[in-house]
Amino acid sequence: MEILVVVVIVLVLAAIAFPVFSSIRNRSNKAEALDRMRQVTASLLTYAAQNDGDFPMESIAEGNTWATTSGPLGEKAWFNVLPRMVGHKGVGDYLPDRTSYYSKGNLLFLPGAKYPAAPKRLKRPYFAFAMNTKLQRKDPTTKLKNAAKLSQITMPARTIAFLESGLPGEVRPMSGLPRYEGEPKTSARSFVERYSGQGVLTFLDGHAETVGVRDLLNPSGNFTVPQIRFVWTRTPEENPNHGAN
Repeated sequence: MEILVVVVIVLVLAAIAFPVFSSIRNRSNKAEALDRMRQVTASLLTYAAQNDGDFPMESIAEGNTWATTSGPLGEKAWFNVLPRMVGHKGVGDYLPDRTSYYSKGNLLFLPGAKYPAAPKRLKRPYFAFAMNTKLQRKDPTTKLKNAAKLSQITMPARTIAFLESGLPGEVRPMSGLPRYEGEPKTSARSFVERYSGQGVLTFLDGHAETVGVRDLLNPSGNFTVPQIRFVWTRTPEENPNHGAN
């Protein structure tokens, strides 16, 4: 009986401690995401200031593999350029040791994200946050995306730069949204809530906020328009529901 009493007490204490521990870990992960994403956003603004207002590439058209991210095609991509500006490795620098890419030493790693397990995670780099793809729109003639310029952004304090992006296997907060792919460019339809119903956004004035997906999308899964609180495109007058996700 005494042993049973001790076991019951231990189980009760564990039941009390687990949610407390989970809450502490959740807050720590969110704080880490805020810090890392702010650093990358600050690097983006510095890069633009040094390059006539141009933004770096949001992605590699040929695919974001280890080979492309570490080769010439990846030299102007944000995930190489921006971390290197603050003394960190770019994604392509992890090719010789891919395991280290999924560690806190990588500025782009978010500890609250549920990355795919090995060996899947080593086949390509997965991104737990990504650049807002709505800033770079397709030219109607060439059908190619033009690089965005900071001078085109009319409301930087409300315009989203980076957002947490879902990884394969993470829970989607709304039905009808596309599968999570963990790509380096994304939009609200791939936003993920990792911290008790919230995720992190950064803006083109350098600040960050935590929000839920229902702050970004209407019940039909489309972007909320008119764009007032959150602006996805270069100007609020553009419709983010037009074009690709």
